[in-house]
Amino acid sequence: MTQVATKKYRLAYLSPEPNREGHASYTHVHEIVRHLRDIGWQVDLFCPDYEQSRLPGALSRVAGIARSLTLIIFRRQPDIYYMRWHFAAWPLALWAKIGGVPTVVEVNGPIDDLFIAWPHTRRFKAFFSWLMKSQLNWSDAVVAVTPGLVSLSKKICGEEKFVSLIPNGANTDVFSPEAAKEVNGLTEILPRRFLIFFGTMARWQGIRTILEAIEEPAWPAGMHVVFAGDGEDREFVEMAAERLDHVHYYGRVPYQTLATIVARATGALVCPENLEGRAVTGLAPLKLFESLSSGVPVIATNQPFQAELIREENCGIVIEPGQPEVLANAVSKLVESEDQRLKWSENARRVVVQSHSWLARAKDTDSVLQAVLSFKAT
Repeated sequence: MTQVATKKYRLAYLSPEPNREGHASYTHVHEIVRHLRDIGWQVDLFCPDYEQSRLPGALSRVAGIARSLTLIIFRRQPDIYYMRWHFAAWPLALWAKIGGVPTVVEVNGPIDDLFIAWPHTRRFKAFFSWLMKSQLNWSDAVVAVTPGLVSLSKKICGEEKFVSLIPNGANTDVFSPEAAKEVNGLTEILPRRFLIFFGTMARWQGIRTILEAIEEPAWPAGMHVVFAGDGEDREFVEMAAERLDHVHYYGRVPYQTLATIVARATGALVCPENLEGRAVTGLAPLKLFESLSSGVPVIATNQPFQAELIREENCGIVIEPGQPEVLANAVSKLVESEDQRLKWSENARRVVVQSHSWLARAKDTDSVLQAVLSFKAT
C-alpha cells in the first residue's frame, strides 16, 4: 500500500529542460508536481522559461538554467531535492552533497542523448559523462523510466543503488475518448480520417520515415496525417504539408486542445528509430501513454518497453523502424478491420486507466521519496 505523506515535507524540484507547454518534459514535470502536491508535499519547481516561439538557442538555455540553479540553491533548504538527470544539474547535486540534503535523480535517457542533441559536446565527452555519472553516484535514490535505464543506472552506481522503475504516464481525465466531443478551432478543420504524430520533432522520432510512407503505394487512400509539435525536423513536415493535401501541420498545440485532436484520430504514430543507440535502453514516450489513454490504437516501432506494452496489452501494431513500406502496410491493416480497431481501442484505454495514470506515477514517486527520508532519519 502506498505510504502517504503525514508531514508536509518540502521538496525542491529542478528540471533543466525548457518549461514549454507541448514538450514531453513539461507535461511529465507538471503532472508529477501537481499530484505530489495533492498527496501532501510542498513542492517548489525550478525550471527555465523562454520567450521565443521556437526552441531557444544554446546561450539562452545556459542563461535560463543558470537562473534556475541560482534560485534553487539560494532558496530555503528543502527536506529533499528531486532533479531530472542533466549535465547542468551537477551544481545542485554538489550543493546537496555538501549540505547533506538527500537527493533523488530521475533518469529519462542515456548519457549519449546529450551527444546526439548537441554534437559539439562530443569533444568533451569524458567531462560531460563525469558530470552526469557523479550525480547518480551522489544520489540517495534513482528513478528510471524504462527497465533498460534501471539497468544503466545500476551499471553506473552499482547493484546496491536504490533504483525504481517509474515510467511516463497520462492524464486520464484530459486524454480521454470523451475529449472527441469537444469542439474548438482546430477540431473544426480536422480531416475526416487521420493519423496523428505529436510531440518533439527530433531526428530519432522517425518523422522522415513517416513522410516517406505517406507516398508509398500501400498507403490507404483518403488517410491523412496530422502533425503537432516542434523540433529540428519541423521543416520537413512543413514542406510536405505545402506539397501534399493529406499532410497537415498545426505547430505546437496547447495541452487541452491537443487531447481533443488525439481523441479523434484513427491511430497514433509512435515510430522512434534507434539513432546512435538512442533506443537501446528502452522507450516509454509520453505520446504513447496519452494516445492509449485517448482510446487510440498505436502503430509503434519495435523498441524495448513500448513494443512490449503494445504486444502484451494488444492495443496496436508493432513494426520494424525506418521502413516506409512496412509502415504504410501497417496503416492499411489498421483501417481495414473496424472490429479489430475497436478492440485495440478498448484495450488501450483500459490499460492506461488501470496502470499508467499520472496519479499512480506520483504515488510511486512519493513512496521513493518517503523511503529516502526514512532511511536518512535512521
